[in-house]
Amino acid sequence: MKDWSEVKIGSTRLIATRSENRVPEYGMLFTDPSGVFWNQVDSDVSVETISLIKSRYPQVDFLLAGWQPMLEIQHQDNQPCSFPYNLYDGLLKKISLIKPYSVAPGANGFKLIQGSSWLNKVVFPVNKEQFCRDIAIVYPGLKENIFHFNPGDVVNVKNGEVSYMKQRSSFVQMLEDDQQDLRFSPVNIGDKLIDDNSDNYDLEEMKQTIRSEICCNFPKFIKEKQDSLFLEYCHWNLIYQLEIVFPDETQQYYFDFSEDNIECHTGYNPLAHVFTSIAASNFYGMSKGIKGWDSAHMGGYYRNFQKLYLPTPYGIIKPIEVNQENSSQVKDPLDLRFPYEEIFEKVRHHEVQKWKYSDVHPKVVQEDETKMLRIGNTLVRLSTKNNKVSTDTEEVTESLQLVGGK
Repeated sequence: MKDWSEVKIGSTRLIATRSENRVPEYGMLFTDPSGVFWNQVDSDVSVETISLIKSRYPQVDFLLAGWQPMLEIQHQDNQPCSFPYNLYDGLLKKISLIKPYSVAPGANGFKLIQGSSWLNKVVFPVNKEQFCRDIAIVYPGLKENIFHFNPGDVVNVKNGEVSYMKQRSSFVQMLEDDQQDLRFSPVNIGDKLIDDNSDNYDLEEMKQTIRSEICCNFPKFIKEKQDSLFLEYCHWNLIYQLEIVFPDETQQYYFDFSEDNIECHTGYNPLAHVFTSIAASNFYGMSKGIKGWDSAHMGGYYRNFQKLYLPTPYGIIKPIEVNQENSSQVKDPLDLRFPYEEIFEKVRHHEVQKWKYSDVHPKVVQEDETKMLRIGNTLVRLSTKNNKVSTDTEEVTESLQLVGGK
């Protein structure tokens, strides 16, 4: 079909809507006396297309929206794989221009499988919970008419009214909710973070110490520094996701800075903004002052990324704080809990004490300090044995080589 081609079946019209991605793709507008339904699929919709549709159909009753700013080939082409703020901002703004009566995330509802499954960590930067939260803020007129929409769900449009029924389809059924496979984590593409516990710390001791630090000490620290170190976190109502990787399991925790009393929660929060993964032995070592940030960073035992923005009726905005690398990112709370220089000094002291009382006594090797003195054509060897100076002389002969030529 060509752009804006129409097919009429009874009282229903099907209109192919234009995509700015000029491959054979298009959206589809369905309209009849019961209402107007626009399935954008994953077409690239322009403002001009929106204007044309709105001029003909002022009210779109149900919008199955394009919502996922996919990073399909960025990793393969060695391009940045950070969260695509501009692309996502554009998608949200266009939905607010359409002003639909109801909306649901449409294409793309798939995941990569088999040999390509590792790409699921980078291709899909937005999850459904995140989109539904954001669009409610960007376009408040939707009110309660935002549907999560899974396979098997049904939406009825009749006389401008829309109803949503979960798992009521007679021919489609969701067998498994496997959205956890699509969790965006560009720092964990391919090789997962592992903890080899090279220092052989006791596993149970590590777990008890880390749980006490995260669930007790860390919340107390946040509360004490809420109006200083964590001022930005509280201002932006950020959610911090912390993943601790043990040799035998992975534990998930998160902290919601929008809470009046910020506590440690277990599990994964799909609305998190700042994500950290760290090996348990390194976290344990820092809490004890026996391992520092250099070990975590340079050893590959620490990873961090951010999806840091605030949705508004005018699109998304990012924090204005700029760090030394000229990057709009907030500091990892672990950096604030365990400051680099403070931990470095603790580790240095620990290492000094360890070697101070070590059984190893390396011998000091003294260099031969033979010195020579030239007097005219004579070299004199100076020796300081037994505090005496002795001299041995050697004649130095000089030769002149005359070079001539014809």
